[in-house]
Amino acid sequence: MANASRWMPLFCLTSIAYAPAAATEAGKPAQYLFAWSGDADEKDSDFLAVIDVDPASANYGKVVATAPIGVKATMPHHIEYETPPGTTLFANGWKASHSFVLDIADPLKPRVAADFKRAGEYSYPHSFARLPSGNTLVTFQSIGDKYAPPGGLVELDAKGQMVRATPSATPDIPTAINWPYSLAVVPAADRVITTSTDMGMGPTWKSPDTNHVQIWSLSDLKLLASVALPDSDKAKHNIFPAEPRLLADGSVYVNSFTCGLFKIDGITSANPTAKFVHAFPSGPASHDMCAVPLVIGKYWIQTVGAINGLVVLDTSDPDKPVEVSRLTLPHGFHVPHWIAADRSSNRIAVTGMVDSWLAMLKFDEATGRLSIDESFGSGGGIQFDRAEWPHGASGKAIVHGTVFSRKAP
Repeated sequence: MANASRWMPLFCLTSIAYAPAAATEAGKPAQYLFAWSGDADEKDSDFLAVIDVDPASANYGKVVATAPIGVKATMPHHIEYETPPGTTLFANGWKASHSFVLDIADPLKPRVAADFKRAGEYSYPHSFARLPSGNTLVTFQSIGDKYAPPGGLVELDAKGQMVRATPSATPDIPTAINWPYSLAVVPAADRVITTSTDMGMGPTWKSPDTNHVQIWSLSDLKLLASVALPDSDKAKHNIFPAEPRLLADGSVYVNSFTCGLFKIDGITSANPTAKFVHAFPSGPASHDMCAVPLVIGKYWIQTVGAINGLVVLDTSDPDKPVEVSRLTLPHGFHVPHWIAADRSSNRIAVTGMVDSWLAMLKFDEATGRLSIDESFGSGGGIQFDRAEWPHGASGKAIVHGTVFSRKAP
């Protein structure tokens, strides 16, 4: 892809991966969905929206509560990709290098329990992964006050305080392309896989062409190896690594924003490698990017901007994934970017890239097919371009990260 770095502005990236690759767990569907939202004109507080997602509820598909965080213009970006254990939720306001620990014990009354802008010398936290210990592992893109590489990998306690940290700097890759971005935790292998992509700092920022992942030991946060994604063809599918995910068979995939898919082999060996396994539809513009994926059972579900929809792969043979279905979203739901699963039902929440909509999908694990839940909101979704919210008349909001609640109050 020629000049791919031109389409990497501040707002367009999302990432993270540490989700369990298990199939949908039988149980009662989640009752609420949390949607991390920023005030569009940055004049009022950013907030967490609470949406009723109980199919049996008369309020299905409606915003039933909001929780302002008391801070403006943070650019709400990433929250945890999977429903967290316990009663807290990590979320970042990326542009402000300001993250929040939200108390969600009562899902209708979330509140800020703690917040942080740095962890020791590390700044610009990006993606969060819960550890078996209950602590949270976080990629930080910078060290110090300036937005500049390299960053590091940091473990935080329940209040967002630093437990331990390791810089991502290594002589194996140039400093200019060392931007810790997303992460996958593999406890059984004592490994963490991180990607490197620059978030950018405004419309004139030229993001460097990153193309590597890093392998760490989980037990001591030691950086073990840096692996370049191979250049598959002229489309540069290996540029801007995005989301690492653990597959059902223990394999690790990493997708790129330029719509490549790679398998990372030998993560416990001295010489891990990366193999190109698939290319999704792509294009040169920012709205063509491939962003957040999701693993459900044997399936890899990928947001694909070039088709304004999602593509589903069967990864039964991780060296040769096979497309089984794709879904193009209707008018009003443009450039899908973030997706989150309700692990107790067959539903997937989708939001757009720098936009103000949220849609609900259904996933059929027997066939790998996606469909829009037409009963949710209006035509399968809800719009965040509105004058009034439960907390007041703050106007249009931009929604980004979402996650389903674990239980009702």
